[in-house]
Amino acid sequence: MTASRWPHAFFGAAAFYAMVGVSWGLAMSISKDHSTYSAHAHLNLLGWISMALMGTFYALLGQGVANWVKITNFTLSNVGVICMISGLYLYLGQKGPPSVFGPLLAVGGLSVVAGFFVFGLTAVTTALRKPALPA
Repeated sequence: MTASRWPHAFFGAAAFYAMVGVSWGLAMSISKDHSTYSAHAHLNLLGWISMALMGTFYALLGQGVANWVKITNFTLSNVGVICMISGLYLYLGQKGPPSVFGPLLAVGGLSVVAGFFVFGLTAVTTALRKPALPA
């Protein structure tokens, strides 16, 4: 069985979000404008930490999970992070109208929740699955 490349996608996304998150934190520190700190914290938690933990799961325990599940988890999670963080940035920084940040927050929040449900169900069903016998 060929190892899945999906853990690499999750780790790559996590690394990207970490770089954006620390750069954002530095920019807030330099400008002394911390109005968007909550969006920054959500980016670090949902983008960096959560994606890295999902990648770790798929690398260590989830190799037998169907690719469509990994794709669904990856897509929902990334759409959620991008939309939610963009919406929070516009809302908290007072940089956009409700007609823009409202739908971003709605789509982002629902996508994040759906991504976590896919991941949670995958983790539970993987834990309950009978382990394969060693060759």
